[in-house]
Amino acid sequence: MIIQRARAAVAAGTAAALLTAGAAMLAAAPAQAAIGCQATLTPTAQWPGGFTATVTVKNVGDPLDGWTVGWDFDGDARVTNAWNATLISQSGGAVTVKDAGYNARVGSGQEISFGFQGTRGDGTLSASDFEVNGVKCNGATPDPTPTPDPTPDPTPDPTPTPTPDPTPDPTPTPDPVPSGQLYVNPYTQAATAAAAASGETRTLLEKLSKTPAAIWIGNWVSASEAQSQVRDYTTRAKQAGQTGQLVIYAIPGRDCGQHSAGGVSTSEYARWIDTVAAGIVGNPIIILEPDALPQLGDCSGQGDRVGYLQYAARVLTQAGGRVYLDIGHSGWLSAQEAANRLNQVGFQYAVGFSLNTSNYQTTADSRAYGERISALVGGRTFVIDTSRNGNGSNGEWCNPRGRALGDKPTLVNDGTHLDALLWVKLPGESDGACNGGPAAGQWWQEIALELARNAKW
Repeated sequence: MIIQRARAAVAAGTAAALLTAGAAMLAAAPAQAAIGCQATLTPTAQWPGGFTATVTVKNVGDPLDGWTVGWDFDGDARVTNAWNATLISQSGGAVTVKDAGYNARVGSGQEISFGFQGTRGDGTLSASDFEVNGVKCNGATPDPTPTPDPTPDPTPDPTPTPTPDPTPDPTPTPDPVPSGQLYVNPYTQAATAAAAASGETRTLLEKLSKTPAAIWIGNWVSASEAQSQVRDYTTRAKQAGQTGQLVIYAIPGRDCGQHSAGGVSTSEYARWIDTVAAGIVGNPIIILEPDALPQLGDCSGQGDRVGYLQYAARVLTQAGGRVYLDIGHSGWLSAQEAANRLNQVGFQYAVGFSLNTSNYQTTADSRAYGERISALVGGRTFVIDTSRNGNGSNGEWCNPRGRALGDKPTLVNDGTHLDALLWVKLPGESDGACNGGPAAGQWWQEIALELARNAKW
């Protein structure tokens, strides 16, 4: 448009107009003339009538400070929601999106990557005529070959869920393999309590302190301190030749204002994850954001929760983690709804999903529930929190009485989709200020001893 104005000025022979247009052209030139791009569209999942896909655009020109990307679907596909980008318009097969703010700046040689969910007919999903900021991409290479999705006919969520994943790497990292057995952390509240006790009390508390259990990493400390905690713990686990277990618990809008309310701000989550992931040593098991998917959309302040989980799964996996997306327990969502929410995040990086975190559903019920979900998400594997399910659930979730320690943690390789039994919640640490308990995470020796006495081992 600026160039056309300059040409019009020359044709009119108006010197002042030419100078004005020339100045505008020079001011705008770095944003347009130096643009170069290569683009691909890769289907990541498909089912009758729907799909998810990723567009990756490489900037081969000067750095960009803000971008729009447009393309034409070669068929009757239509976008219903996007993540890492904001949908501006679509007409027929023509689609235009813009940056999501946090990923507006793209350096030379860097990539823009965003995903979307949509509807489609029976044709092959492909796209062409990619543009960045109105300039056609040279060497655009949309991939016309769909990637088959093993998920049997999931139902896509029609509600737009924008998601943030700044500059994701389209190449998944191979799943890390657990080493040795599960690591016992000697620096837990249970270990401190056991060391200070004697007699029967010490014997009971050692049931907790000498059993592998996860550590929880959240924003109750600074990001740098959280990184140090992760580095210290995972280094010790690796040196022992064993597998550590981490829980990442800092997503915006965490726990919807209940006993574990909090989380980092929406603008800081990606940076917080980056900082924490930099501390990972070896290949720990990671339970990603308990309750985040079961509470999806239940309260305000969640931001682009699906995108946060996608970003965290990628970064933590690339750092060496073996990531499981938490999806609640068998008394919460139906297996179909659990699968729908897991499929929104996807398994490009996550190994599988986790069940029963901080809850009390029996191992048998959880295994059956997990197998039903696994059948709906392409055979993905799962882990179960057995820390306090020895007597099953009485319908309460916050410090219920009369419960018991559950099955001891172990890695599982029995031909099913169960990967491990874990103690994700640390027995003896309160669920919150309910049923006589202290604040969430604080040591409550009375209930620790009750869980140990009621254990069937």
